[in-house]
Amino acid sequence: MDARAEKKDQILHAAEAVFVRYGFARTTMGDIAKAAGMSRPALYLQFRDKEAIFTRVIENMDAQALTSIRTAIAKIRPLDEKLLHACTSWGIHGIELAASFPDAADLFDLQFRAVRQVYRSFQALVVEILKENLESWPIPVPPEDYALTLTYGMRGLRYAAQDVEDMRRLVGIHVAIYSKILTARA
Repeated sequence: MDARAEKKDQILHAAEAVFVRYGFARTTMGDIAKAAGMSRPALYLQFRDKEAIFTRVIENMDAQALTSIRTAIAKIRPLDEKLLHACTSWGIHGIELAASFPDAADLFDLQFRAVRQVYRSFQALVVEILKENLESWPIPVPPEDYALTLTYGMRGLRYAAQDVEDMRRLVGIHVAIYSKILTARA
């Protein structure tokens, strides 16, 4: 890795901590520069603006989360358990962050293109899990629509959940219902 790439990694690592603590709205380029141990002008030489940094932070967090989920589900056999692990890991992470850092909710705001891409990436992972684990598709909607409703259904659950543990319980119910329709016999 060259010096410029190392510097960008250092900035992104520092920026992640700042965005998690203060959210997008409250974070300034000055905050990021300070956390990265550099001046604002030096930061602007690496990134054009706060949104560019935020986008890269979200992309990195997403890549790490998906890698972790893929590694874990490779060791799990039953489809329902794979889906439960993937959905719990992915769906609870944001709730845990927001519980510790209320301003971190910005990291999951769909107004940001990078956040919408996180949702699309998770949906693609769900489709991948389904296609690898089912010989034939058992319901009259495409796997992509199944993944979309599963994913956004979890997002809706956060409004009903009382706390992190309740969210975990609700995700478990949600996944159990979605899993059952894949294995139900007519």
